[in-house]
Order: sequence, then C-alpha cells, then structure tokens
Amino acid sequence: MRIPLKSLSFLLALTGSRLICAEDAPKPAPGLEGTMMIADLRAELPGVFQYGTWKDQVTTTKSGLAVLGSKGAQGNGGLGREISPAVNLGDVRFVEVALGTVPGNEVPQVTLAFNDADGTQFTARVLVEQLVPGQPVWLRAKREDFTLNPVEKGADSQMNWSQVTRWHLQGDWTTPKPMQVILVALRVRR
Repeated sequence: MRIPLKSLSFLLALTGSRLICAEDAPKPAPGLEGTMMIADLRAELPGVFQYGTWKDQVTTTKSGLAVLGSKGAQGNGGLGREISPAVNLGDVRFVEVALGTVPGNEVPQVTLAFNDADGTQFTARVLVEQLVPGQPVWLRAKREDFTLNPVEKGADSQMNWSQVTRWHLQGDWTTPKPMQVILVALRVRR
C-alpha cells in the first residue's frame, strides 16, 4: 500500500506538533497547597450524626461511608459532624467532596452544607447523576455558590465563614428515591 507523499507529510507534521505540545505542556503543581481536609470518611470518625432517611442506613467501609438505600436511605437524609474549635473558611474558594455512586443510585445531586456559630446554614449542590458507578471522583462547588438554607436561618441569616462549626453531606431533599453512594472525603481549597 502506497501513502501519497502529501498525506505522509501531513501525518508527520501533525505527529511532530503533538510531540512538541506534549513536551511543552506545563507540569502539574506539586502537592495541593492551600487544601485543608475537613473530614476523611474512610476511617471511623467519632461524633458523626445521621438524620432523615439516612439514620441507621450509613455503614463505615474502608472506601468511605456507604449510604445504601434501596429500602432505607433516600435523598431526604444526611450526616454531619461538629467542628470544634470553629474553623475560618473565609478565604476558601472551593469546597470539594470525594464520592462515588453505586449502581442503583437514583438521587441526582448531593448537598454540601456548613453551619456557623449562630446556626445559620449555607448549602450548595453538586451533580452526581452522570458519574460512572464505582469510580469515585472529586466534585467541586464554589464557595460563592453557597446560599442560605431557609429552614436554618440562624440568628441573622448571614453566614459567618470565619466561625464554621458544623459540616453536612446530604442527599437531594426533593428526591425521595434510593440514594446509593460512597462518601470518601470533604475538603476545602483556598
């Protein structure tokens, strides 16, 4: 089989340009400077509380906290933990959760929530419906996208990000369908 000279030249030029681009690509930044782990859920954490349909439906595994709700946990549940002493998340740009879905998950979103010292709660959601089951990933929400939970307004309805005292991971409270996820970790990035 003969390849025309023009085609061969084009192929060599294309391959050469890809090699140059690959070599010139910036190297990834070393480490995750400015990242703070809020909770590593792959180990037993004292003080984690469960509520709603997640109560007594969460199991600790070496991969993380398993919320497996074919007949129990649904979107309208959650878990969380007190943070003591309070942490300052005032300069945080992103909140990230590592999780994986399990086949059979029908809840499209996971809610991230923080409470401040006076009980005000702000929440943001991340989509999980497109995740490949069994493949944990880090999902990110911008801190500026967190909004007031109208059920937990606290004393002033204003989030004091310098006095965060509790975190939550919740389902999608509008979806009473089976929730099947493995929650791995929660962190913030400056």
